[in-house]
Amino acid sequence: MPEIKKYLSIVAVGASRDKLARDLVDAVVQRGCEISECRITPLGDQFSAALLLSGNWSAMGKMESALPGLAEQLGLAIQSRHSRPAEPETAYRPYAAEVVAPQQTRLLGELLDFFAEQETRVVEISAQAYESGLTGAPMCTLHIALQVPLNHHPQTLRDAFMDICDDLHADGLLDPVKT
Repeated sequence: MPEIKKYLSIVAVGASRDKLARDLVDAVVQRGCEISECRITPLGDQFSAALLLSGNWSAMGKMESALPGLAEQLGLAIQSRHSRPAEPETAYRPYAAEVVAPQQTRLLGELLDFFAEQETRVVEISAQAYESGLTGAPMCTLHIALQVPLNHHPQTLRDAFMDICDDLHADGLLDPVKT
């Protein structure tokens, strides 16, 4: 009988330093866990990581027991939850939206409202503010991974997306993800 895998989601935040990602990954591997999913990114001057770990019950127990000491050793705040991998969404197709716009507080909220009204699922968001190298204007870029219901007409959704981008004085692209 095959051994049943257990899953643990952890989120870690702390002051950024050299080799912190490597130290965190090493700590996971030393306890017999595998990294099924991982997102590590700086947030300002902070290090942030979100990981989905997998392993047998023994490895998961070792990992959970080690988290408080590991948090102290690495200088991180760590939260964890028992988890499982995401189920495939066969009634949806993957899309990616990219928006470049002048920095405005309502931009992300308006886009999320739009996608909710379209009955699409927002899977992942990446946002970055910056100053234009040419003009110095405050700008932002958003990358949004979506799941669009199969019964949505692609051109109708794309046209509505372009309309909201126009209303927000933004440039946008909405394309299927080709995997």
